[in-house]
Amino acid sequence: MHSLVTGASGHVGGALVPALLAAGHEVAVLTRDADRLADRPWLPDVRVVVGDAADDDALTRACTGVDTAYWLVHALDAGPGFAAADRAHARGLARAARRAGVGRLVYLGGPRPVDEPLSDHLRSREEVGALLLSSGVPTAVLRAAIVVGAGSASFEMLRHVTERLPVLPAPDWVRTRVQPVALVDVVTALVGCATLPAEVSRAFDVAGPDVMTYAELVQRYAAVAGLGRRRFLPVPIRSAALAAVGIDLLTPVSRDLARSLVESLANTVVAGEDDLAEVIGSPPRLGFEDAVRVALAG
Repeated sequence: MHSLVTGASGHVGGALVPALLAAGHEVAVLTRDADRLADRPWLPDVRVVVGDAADDDALTRACTGVDTAYWLVHALDAGPGFAAADRAHARGLARAARRAGVGRLVYLGGPRPVDEPLSDHLRSREEVGALLLSSGVPTAVLRAAIVVGAGSASFEMLRHVTERLPVLPAPDWVRTRVQPVALVDVVTALVGCATLPAEVSRAFDVAGPDVMTYAELVQRYAAVAGLGRRRFLPVPIRSAALAAVGIDLLTPVSRDLARSLVESLANTVVAGEDDLAEVIGSPPRLGFEDAVRVALAG
């Protein structure tokens, strides 16, 4: 099969490319800057298309001859206009995929909380998924919460804040439930989507086996990392902007990206089904502690 991976310089895309190659795929990657891929050991084995996700011509060139196109880009760190940019990029991909005769689109989005108002971040992910599902090209939308893997913005926030702060501020959202998933399991699900029957076009939840609150997430990470038990100091404010300033100072995550992610912490992100695992026959998923050990090992 011929597959296109966008966002190949990111943590998920960078792990997906070698997994596709190992599965026997011919792989193309779309990147704005080829130099960002210079240290990737798989670079000689892929077709590199240099271009921007906003450029229809670049998208069409990238999609030419492709069976499955993986959409792993987002504009979360672009500031307040990220949702409009993500919608425009998704429409551009849909046009390019139709022109090039792509057989399937696969999008890694965010979870869809039930009966809760969505954060701007999760609403944008839902919009992009809906646009691709209505593209006329068979589409699989994977809905994942925190991806536990080195380089994941959510995981890097957890790691750096937990390691650097023995006492953490505790807004109401520390009691929100979350169901994280290991990076290797997300990659397995993405690779498996390439073999879905053409009539399958829908969203799938992808999650690990463990459901916990964010407070429990911190304590369980601290235990694996060999840190002392963390304490929480209740605070009366829930300002995402203020939290983003602290995260910007403590972690490698940018302020704009941190603000979008923090706003989503109020949403319950627990899987409602596990249909994809049954369809593609994926192996049992890693528990949270094992996923953290893999991430910390690099």
